[in-house]
This record gives sequence, C-alpha cells and structure tokens, in this order.
Amino acid sequence: TKFPGKRTFYKWSAPGVIEIALLADGVPADKLYPLDLDRAFKKLDTIKSEIVWWDSGAQSQQLIASGEAAFGQLWNGRVFALQQDGADVGASWKQNMTAADVLVIPKGSKNKASAMKFLAAATSPKSQAMFAEASGYAPINTAAKAEMPADVVKSLPDAYVDGQINLDMNYWAENRDKIAERWYAWQAK
Repeated sequence: TKFPGKRTFYKWSAPGVIEIALLADGVPADKLYPLDLDRAFKKLDTIKSEIVWWDSGAQSQQLIASGEAAFGQLWNGRVFALQQDGADVGASWKQNMTAADVLVIPKGSKNKASAMKFLAAATSPKSQAMFAEASGYAPINTAAKAEMPADVVKSLPDAYVDGQINLDMNYWAENRDKIAERWYAWQAK
C-alpha cells in the first residue's frame, strides 16, 4: 500500500528478487544469508499479482518506459540508457545490489594469445572509461576513472556504496538448483 503499482522483476532464478523480498520484510542487509526462502516467498505472495516479469534487459526498459510497471529491479545500465533517450526515469541507490561478472579464456583455447590481447585491451583504463561513459556501468579497472570527467565518475554505481549490498554469489552457486526448483514452482502457481 505504501508503494502502489505494478513492479517488474527478473524472471529467472538469480540473485536479487529473493533478497529484495527479505529486505522489504525487515531483514537487515548483513543478515540476508543464508536466505530464508519461506519468509521471502511469503513476502512475495503479498505482491505476486502486482509483478510483471521480465526476461531480457530490453524488456525491463520497455516495462518501465511504457508505465506498465511503476518501478522494479533493473540493471543500472538499462536505466541509464532510458535516461539517455529522454525517458523520465530514475534510480534509487538505497540498498543497491552488486554482483560481479568475469571474463574468461577457456582452458585449451587455440586462440589464447589473441584472447589475452583482447582482454588486455578491453580492460585497459581507456577502454573501461569509454565503456563506463557509454553504458553507465562502473569500470572494472579503477584507473579508468582518471580518464573520465568528474561528473561521470560521480554518477557511476560505485559512487553509491553507502548501504550497498554485495550479493553472495558463492551462496547462490551452492544453492541455485534448490532455489530454482522452488522459484519456478512458485511462479507457476
């Protein structure tokens, strides 16, 4: 009742929505793990009819830009892109959630030398600065910030670390199958 309107969340079993439900139910950020699935699903039950699921970044943008959903969980780069297109949208950085991605070269790759050159170029300060400015995502190379205007640096997600929640990817790696089984059964009800 405090925040009426449709919400949009990522459809797939992945870190984020369960943590959001627990936070909304009063669980302190530093007490999220191990995830209390019973409590999370009970909380999600209270808004289930108000959820519009998205399964691609583009779809999350469409749901917000069209007004079909009043708010939701989106990747910050998708909100940034909407803002660049002139959409009247914003982001709340309160209890924003972070997760890391990785770049890998498969063992035994026949093009390892070329792949290493690509990784070096892609993660260089200049490349990371250009990526951050174009996408709104924070650079993985912290030296990139010296290559960017101060106003851009201040607008990146890593400027909002107060209250930031680092999703426990190790927990998810160990429990994803169990969570997914319950997640998809709950969605199907």
